[in-house]
Amino acid sequence: MNKDNYAIIMAGGVGTRFWPLSREAHPKQFLDILGLGQSLLQMTYKRFQQIVPEENILLVTNEAYRDLIKEQIPGIQDGQILGEPVARNTAPCIA
Repeated sequence: MNKDNYAIIMAGGVGTRFWPLSREAHPKQFLDILGLGQSLLQMTYKRFQQIVPEENILLVTNEAYRDLIKEQIPGIQDGQILGEPVARNTAPCIA
């Protein structure tokens, strides 16, 4: 595994596309949409763990979801969660 590789997971959506399952307080990335016992976020994080050092996986999300991420990804460090103070869509979140 190359220690110079990083992964950025964009997990800041507010849940409008999967309504009524997904709500602003608990959007789609935190739901077990596929019925596999894991949320979309957990499955994505797990896939990246296979190819990138765990400490090099970063999550960009709305600041309001920081606690949900910590709940769903035990052991993730605060420095790995990049909290957006205001949602600005996809391109600005990675700029």
